[in-house]
Amino acid sequence: MNTMMGWLTRISVTVAIVALAAAATLSSASVSGAAGSPIGSQVLIAGGEDASGETLNTAELYDPSTQLFTIVSTNMVDARERHTSTRINGNLILITGGENSNTSALQTADLFTVKTRSFAPIHQNMVSAHSRQTATLTKAGKVLIAGGIDGNEDVIGIAENFRNLKGGTFSATASPMRTNREYATATKIKGGLVLIAGGIDQNGNVLKTAELFNIGKGTFNYTPGNMVNRRTNHSATLLPNGNVLIAGGYGSNDVPLNTAEIFNPSTRTFTATVGAMKYARAEHTATLLKGGRVFICGGVGTSQILNTAEIYDSSTGTFTEVGPKMTDSRAGHTATLLKNGTVLIAGGADQNGVAVDTAEIYNATGSSSFKATKGSMNSARVFHTATLIQ
Repeated sequence: MNTMMGWLTRISVTVAIVALAAAATLSSASVSGAAGSPIGSQVLIAGGEDASGETLNTAELYDPSTQLFTIVSTNMVDARERHTSTRINGNLILITGGENSNTSALQTADLFTVKTRSFAPIHQNMVSAHSRQTATLTKAGKVLIAGGIDGNEDVIGIAENFRNLKGGTFSATASPMRTNREYATATKIKGGLVLIAGGIDQNGNVLKTAELFNIGKGTFNYTPGNMVNRRTNHSATLLPNGNVLIAGGYGSNDVPLNTAEIFNPSTRTFTATVGAMKYARAEHTATLLKGGRVFICGGVGTSQILNTAEIYDSSTGTFTEVGPKMTDSRAGHTATLLKNGTVLIAGGADQNGVAVDTAEIYNATGSSSFKATKGSMNSARVFHTATLIQ
C-alpha cells in the first residue's frame, strides 16, 4: 500500500509484516446475540488494516461491562482504512470513504444502525472519493466531509455535505476548501463554523494555514493568521471554553513535534501553549476527559513508537506526564472516552509497524493507571475508527 509520511514509511518499510495469531480469549459470536452493557455504552470499532497489511470490512463492538469484543454480524460494503466514522444521531453512525489495500480511495459510504447492530450501504455515492479526509457533524443529521485524496491519489479540496434524507444524500458545498489538504483536522466551533487546520497539500508541503467553514453559507475562508507551526497528522481538541488545542504532528522536516497551540475563535488567532508536550509525537490521540483536561497518548516519537501519555491542563496551559506507561506502544490507534470516565485505547501499530489486536483502559481517577482489557479484538487493526454509541 502507499505509505504516508510517518512511522509506516520510516520504521516499517524494511520490516516484514507477519500475521498475528487470533486471540483465543475472545468469543467470535455475532453481536446480534450479545448480552451485557446496554447498547448505549458500547464502542463500535470498524475497518482498518490488519497485521498482514490487508484492509478490513469487518467491525466489532466493545462492551465495557465484560471488557470483551464481539463481531458485528454484517460487514461494511467495502473494506476500508483511513476512513471516518461519525455518529449522526442516537441510532445511526455514518462511515465514509477511506481506502482499500490498493490505496484506492473509496466513494462509498455505510450507515450502521444501532438498534439492529448492522451495516447497510448508502446507495448514493459521495460526490468524490475521499480517503484521509475529515468528517464533522455540523447539524443534526448533517455531516461535512472535506479534503483527503481522491481515486487518483490526488490531494483534493473537494467538500460535501451528507444529509440523513431519503436513505442518505451527498451534495457539494457552495465552494471547495481554499487549499487542497489531506491529514488535516476539523473541529466544530462556536459561531456556526468548522476549523480546518494543517495537513499536507498536493505538492507534499506540510501546511501552516487553516480555514473556517461557514455552516450556513457552505463556504470556506482562511483564518486571519496562520498556525504557529506547520503540522500534519496532529490532533485538535475542542476545550470547554470554546478554544481548540492543536498538538503535535509532523513538521515540514518529517520529524514529530512537541509543540502545541491554541486557536481562539473569538480572535480567530493561534498562540503557542505556555508549555510544550513532554514528548514529541504524531499519529497520537487526544481525548477530552471529564473535568476539561485532555489526555494525549501514544503515537510516533522521534525514534520509536511511544507508550507514554500526558495530560494537558487548560487552566495552566501546561502538560504533565502520566506516571505509569501504557501496556503497549501504539501509533495509529483509537482512544474513546467511555461513559464511566475511563478511556478505551484500541489497536494501532507496535514498534515493528505491525497492527496489534490488544486494547487497554486508562483510568484517570486517583493515581491513574493503564490496564489491558480482558479480551483482545477479534482482528488486529490500525487506521480504524472507534465510535461511542449513545
